[in-house]
Amino acid sequence: MRNFVLVLLWGISLPLFAQIYSANNAAIPDGNTPGSIKAGELIIQTDGTNPTNIEALNRTGSMVLWIKPIAFDWNMYLIGYDNNQISADLALEQIRQIRGIVTVQFNHRAIDRDIEPNDPSWLSQDDMTLIEAPKAWTASTGGLTPAGDTIVVAVLEKGILFSHPDLVGNRWYNYQEIPSNGVDDDNNGYIDDFAGWNPRTNKDDTGTNGTHGTGVTGIIGATGNNGIGVTGVNWKVKMMSIANVEYEDEIIAGYNYVNKMRKLYNSSQGKKGAFVVVTNASFGIDNAQPESHPLWCAVYDSLGKNGVLNIGATSNANVNVEVSGDMPTRCTSEYLIAVNNITKLGVKAPATGYGKTSIDLGAPGTDTYTTANLGSPTPIPSYGKLGGTSAATPHVTGAVGLLYSFDCPTFTSDARTDPAACARRVRDAILLNTEPEPTLANITTTGGYLNLSRALDSVIKLCEGVVGTLQILKVNTQPDGQKITVFYQTPTFDTYTLRVFNMLGQQLHEQTLYPQQFQANFVEINLKELPAGMYVLNINKGKNMVARKFPKF
Repeated sequence: MRNFVLVLLWGISLPLFAQIYSANNAAIPDGNTPGSIKAGELIIQTDGTNPTNIEALNRTGSMVLWIKPIAFDWNMYLIGYDNNQISADLALEQIRQIRGIVTVQFNHRAIDRDIEPNDPSWLSQDDMTLIEAPKAWTASTGGLTPAGDTIVVAVLEKGILFSHPDLVGNRWYNYQEIPSNGVDDDNNGYIDDFAGWNPRTNKDDTGTNGTHGTGVTGIIGATGNNGIGVTGVNWKVKMMSIANVEYEDEIIAGYNYVNKMRKLYNSSQGKKGAFVVVTNASFGIDNAQPESHPLWCAVYDSLGKNGVLNIGATSNANVNVEVSGDMPTRCTSEYLIAVNNITKLGVKAPATGYGKTSIDLGAPGTDTYTTANLGSPTPIPSYGKLGGTSAATPHVTGAVGLLYSFDCPTFTSDARTDPAACARRVRDAILLNTEPEPTLANITTTGGYLNLSRALDSVIKLCEGVVGTLQILKVNTQPDGQKITVFYQTPTFDTYTLRVFNMLGQQLHEQTLYPQQFQANFVEINLKELPAGMYVLNINKGKNMVARKFPKF
């Protein structure tokens, strides 16, 4: 209903309105575009006068069509005007000059502070929304560590169509190697491994370029925000091709190549090799017991020691793998993360493996829209759906790569000096911050599915030096009573003071604590000179203090 017919401007003829409109109105942003203005609307604040009582707004012939109160307490109103008769800029300027109007502005459109790429098939990628990737992308879209290391993800597959326009820019190359010269230029034990490695052919070709490997790779790192196709968990990341890994010897040989390249990177301080942080295995063997595959299982600890996490897909059958068996997800390495499949609703997929101590978390793998190769034998780059744990697993692989790129230098500062500790820290950020899901409770180690935003928040809190309240977590006394080990938590990473008192309140010991940001904080105290009895342990900084009794045997 039109409650008011008001005058916007008077003394200006309609022909002049039309001239101004034709010159300027085409530049008015579409109100449906993020960050744009709403056409035909302005927000005003008056000096307390009701806008209906402002004379200049009530003259006949006005372009103002209606007024709507939006904040009475602050004298703010929304007005509508005929944007076919006057440009937005002119309307703003003329209303600003009216007596009684304190402030006037455009009605801007706010946007959620997620980052959504401009890839045309982004709207088909509900898997990325489910794991809250857009929120994580506000912090990073992948590529480099804060120290400038180029993050590499190794993809073990039968083949990958790296000529795909959404993948070609994110392919990894070994620039220390001269291609096709028959020489091992970087002395890593492989000749002409310029573009990855194919254990079957002993070359760097990409193997059988099928849809499976192309789809897996796209989920990890299809180039984002490039105006074509889809986006991966990482918009920018380098993906190492390990091709034709089908038999166990090829699998182990592929992992060995990855291990050598990361080890070489660590030892050369980044001058050679590759900063591989994670491998992806979207394959496996149903009903297989790890006892029959000791060498395969053993590679994960070897990779982990050099800083490489490994993500493995579990069975696409509704089985308890701890009973039926599965490879590789029944391997027990702490550097292996086992993934099962969840639906678009975030619940356990009907056909996916589980195991309370073997399968770590879920990830979206049902009808995942990604890159594809529809041609055989001639490649046809395309897009399509990939399903099952093959699609779930690369979401977690991509998450590992993305975490290394967050702007928190201390989080990955020891990636070369203590790569295993750094890898475990990244692993924990993912596994300790899943989205709780009842259908995964008690059948996975985390009881939830991948949530990139939660993982990011945990890293941010660590970087800001916020862990929790000051606490003495536990005190372990050695059987002989000679030492105690005190585990503690601090809200900041400043120095704290530790003191030991007897039950009479006499201080017997004092030392300074230096809490570390990314590891368990504990200290050993020698009690050899103290008699048996009860004592009090005190940790404090200023008025912030906690105390706990403990026995000396």
